[in-house]
Amino acid sequence: MAILNTIALKKRILLSLILLNIFNAGFSQKSRNSFKGDELYATVNSIKDFDFGFAYKMGLTNNWYLRFDVLNASFNNKTLKNHTVVGIADDLIDITEQKSSNYGVGIGVERRNEFNAHIEFLYGLSFVGKFNDQSTKGIGADTISTTLVSQSGWSYGGGVNLGVIVKVAPNLYIAGELFPQYLFTKESIEYTSQPSNTVRKQTTNGSGLDFDLKNIRLSVVYRFRR
Repeated sequence: MAILNTIALKKRILLSLILLNIFNAGFSQKSRNSFKGDELYATVNSIKDFDFGFAYKMGLTNNWYLRFDVLNASFNNKTLKNHTVVGIADDLIDITEQKSSNYGVGIGVERRNEFNAHIEFLYGLSFVGKFNDQSTKGIGADTISTTLVSQSGWSYGGGVNLGVIVKVAPNLYIAGELFPQYLFTKESIEYTSQPSNTVRKQTTNGSGLDFDLKNIRLSVVYRFRR
C-alpha cells in the first residue's frame, strides 16, 4: 500500500510540474508579445538655438521604462544690440557679443498609458545634473572701457516629465515632453574690465524651479526589440 501511495504522489508532483511549465511558457510568450521594446531619442529643445540631445529608454515591462538622458547640450554665439548687463562697478554696459554652452545628463523612470494603437501618454520622475558656461562682452558708456563677464556653474536636482508619443510609421514615433525641474545651483562670476585690468570675482548658491521653453522637448523616436 505504501508503494502505491508513493507512486501516486510522484505522479501528482510530475503532473503539477508539467502544468506549471505550460503556464510559465504561456505567460512568458504573452509578455514577449506585449513588450513594446527599447527606444532611441534624437531631441531638439529649441529651434532658434543649436540645442539638441540624445536619450535611451530601456523597456522594463510593457508599461515601465528606465530612461537615460545620455546628453543634452546647447551652444550659442550671437551679437546683440540694445541689451545690457551689470558690469564690474554695478553699472549697466551694452552687450556686444555673448557665447554660451550647456551640458546635462539624467536618469529616471517613467510609465506609459496607451490611448489607442497610435498614441501613448507618459509620465515619470528624473534626476538630472547640468553644467553651463557663458561669456559676455560689453562696452561702457564712455565707449572706451570694455568688460568681459565670465559665468560658469553646475546644478543638480530632480523633476517630472510629462508627454505624448505618436506613431507615424512602423517603429518610428514623434514625441513631445515637458520637463519642469527643481534645481540646486552653484555659480561663479568673474568680471574683467579693460584697459584698467580690474578683476572682480563672486560666487552664488541658490535653488529654485527651472521651467522655460528649453524644458519643452521634441523628439524623433526609434523603437526596437533587444
